[in-house]
Amino acid sequence: MSKFYAVKCEENKIFTNWDECKAYLDQVKSYKYKSFSTLEEAEAYLEDRDYYAEVLAKDLSQGYAVAFSDGSYEETVQKYSFGVVAVSPDGKERQFSGRGEDPAFLPSRNIAGEVDGVLTAVKWAFLNGYTKIKIYHDYEGLSAWATGRWRGESPIAVYYVKEFAKYKGVVDVVFEKVKGHSNHKYNEMVDKLAKEALFSGKIQPLNGVGYKVSGYYFYDDMVKWINLKAPKATVSERLGGVVFSCGEERLAVYPRFTATSVVGSKGSLYALSLSYFLQNHRDLPVNRLIERCFGFEIDQNSALSGFEISKIALNFYTDNFAPCIIFSLDEIELAIKNALSTTGKISECFQKTQSGFVLKNGKTDQNLQDAYAFFFEQRVNYINLRYDKEQTQAVIEKAKELVERIKGGTYGY
Repeated sequence: MSKFYAVKCEENKIFTNWDECKAYLDQVKSYKYKSFSTLEEAEAYLEDRDYYAEVLAKDLSQGYAVAFSDGSYEETVQKYSFGVVAVSPDGKERQFSGRGEDPAFLPSRNIAGEVDGVLTAVKWAFLNGYTKIKIYHDYEGLSAWATGRWRGESPIAVYYVKEFAKYKGVVDVVFEKVKGHSNHKYNEMVDKLAKEALFSGKIQPLNGVGYKVSGYYFYDDMVKWINLKAPKATVSERLGGVVFSCGEERLAVYPRFTATSVVGSKGSLYALSLSYFLQNHRDLPVNRLIERCFGFEIDQNSALSGFEISKIALNFYTDNFAPCIIFSLDEIELAIKNALSTTGKISECFQKTQSGFVLKNGKTDQNLQDAYAFFFEQRVNYINLRYDKEQTQAVIEKAKELVERIKGGTYGY
């Protein structure tokens, strides 16, 4: 690839041959110069124009979110890193950086960092509901692997292709290759971020969780269901989707090209979104959905019970574990419905008294009454519950015990 050497002088000059440029500079050493990978960049430099700001503004005007990404590697510390500058369509800028040391990826050196950078940029767009992003990068494999132009065979390539697929159908990615270390303003910024992460441990993580679900035929029903199950959450529209907010929690549902994005923060609303599919769309590949939601593989093909899903969720949540119980509460609700042969709300089957809950049909069944009392106590305050891991495990086990009692009781099935 040819270079363009721009020299600021009385008449301004652009050279494409370094020897000619150097000979000219040797005559008058006070002249300033820079090298660029394109003629347009060189001309903008001589005209004191911010070429990169102009390119960015054009991308944003076309509705793109934009990200600049770079990776780094240092053999002496056996680590790789990345830096990302992300710009939303409204012009707001964010910076992200991180580092890794996966033994399988270390032979790929800085390419491993390049991969993490691009995946961070795409995930950022995904979490924010942006439908298209243009990513500026300096390693050709990032676009070639993603588009299938290159066959990914190395561990880092296989990993990249698998992770990139998580966003197909919800985010359209356009790759723009730039030459590394060529005075590109943003390329130098992300290179610095990567170096700071690598050598100084300065990490700027991307926060947020999410998963995609094929199709969007369920979108309206899902929004109504979550609104019903979390009535205290505020609802707003954003980028063609809906955002639920409750305190610091946030959950957004975006119908996109061929799939729906479900994104937000780790909390009760996020767990509720998965509960919707488990209760209403068992026709979907449920185990794969659970994997996407919680971010790790499930080594089981058979259907999982709500109790098993609750225990899987314990490995996902790290602060407040209370959201995990929703799947166990779903099991109580299902058991009561089956015992009473009803498809309606179980709340319509019980009446609250001073001593607890009784069946409205006049019959007495302590197993059902105890189960509903426990369900009501946990479910009505679900959004605001805060449990540590041990407390959550106790709730899961209690729910399991109550369901087993129902199945062996008067209304056994």
